[in-house]
Amino acid sequence: MKKLTLPLLIVVFGILLSGCNPNTMMSQTLDPRLPKVKDVKAVAGNSYVGFEWQPLYMKGIEGINIYRTEANAYVHSPDKQLHKIATVKNPFASHYVDTGLKQNSHYTYTFRTIKGAYESPNGKIIEIKTLPALPAVTFFQGAQKANNVIKLIWRPHPDQRIKGYYVEKSINGTKWKRVGSLDHRMMVEFIDNYVVKGNTYQYRIIAIGFDGSFSKPSLPVTISAR
Repeated sequence: MKKLTLPLLIVVFGILLSGCNPNTMMSQTLDPRLPKVKDVKAVAGNSYVGFEWQPLYMKGIEGINIYRTEANAYVHSPDKQLHKIATVKNPFASHYVDTGLKQNSHYTYTFRTIKGAYESPNGKIIEIKTLPALPAVTFFQGAQKANNVIKLIWRPHPDQRIKGYYVEKSINGTKWKRVGSLDHRMMVEFIDNYVVKGNTYQYRIIAIGFDGSFSKPSLPVTISAR
């Protein structure tokens, strides 16, 4: 019987390892000889996680594949799936920021080095949680100023990371609907010109961060239109 060549052995080995964890999605052929990424630092924000690692260009690595679970899919969960979210193609790069994440949520990451059509086994497994929602706007008030006009005012959010606000409205207990968007932290008034006598209106304010994060909703203001 002829001996298997080394590339074929690597392919077979990769298939066997993948079969041990069928939920892990591989995008390249596994090469267990490639170095792993073991030294990774991670810092979480409200809607992002930033990473820093030691480059491995001295070992002939061409880049790094970054894998992640969906929000709150724990590393020990039987239905966990790792999805490739990015490829860092520069071997000298040492930073990456994963954005658009859910607030107050758990994520699991791993890094795999790449060279040609091959990638390493999982490197360091990183479990991290994004920060919770920012505190709500305070001192929120409203009053009817005319037959069809309600004016809302509130105190500016103290966090400098806030860029503006969303205004949400509910009519007679219906679902909350966004009716306004303000693009500056110091713009703290909203005038609703669509008020009908006899309806009960509720309003709430949500502060929005520069990074896409958001605050908890304010306590609602309730006004019965007269």
